[in-house]
Amino acid sequence: MKRRFTQAEVYYLNTLPAVERASMDRITYSRDFQVRCMAQYLRGNGPTSIFASAGLNPKIVGSKRIERAIARWKADPQIMLEAQSFANEAAADQRDLLVISQSMTIAWLEKKVMDLQKQIQSVKQHEAERPSMPAHGVLIGLE
Repeated sequence: MKRRFTQAEVYYLNTLPAVERASMDRITYSRDFQVRCMAQYLRGNGPTSIFASAGLNPKIVGSKRIERAIARWKADPQIMLEAQSFANEAAADQRDLLVISQSMTIAWLEKKVMDLQKQIQSVKQHEAERPSMPAHGVLIGLE
């Protein structure tokens, strides 16, 4: 039986660029992540470390989900063709892996900033809709 994600985990997963969307029961990974993941896999990187470097902690996602995702993507000829092309374009050295990791981190941070801006806007809107309260200690209508 699949482990269900908590609300906090779903929120976290939805902040990751590697995740297109997450629910309590399912994760849909972005196409870009699928291709880059398989390109790294073709270069000899392990699935767990690939997922972890994208912010997908195996303790949250689960090793079975990781294994099944890799198996699905390995069986998809289009993903594998794109991954092979991507793997061939980039040299398999540490510098390229660092650039990929940093670009995913930047994308995650950009998404996080947008989420925080939405939260700020929501708070401001909520405060604007709230009736104004009298200042503390001011008596009203006692003349």
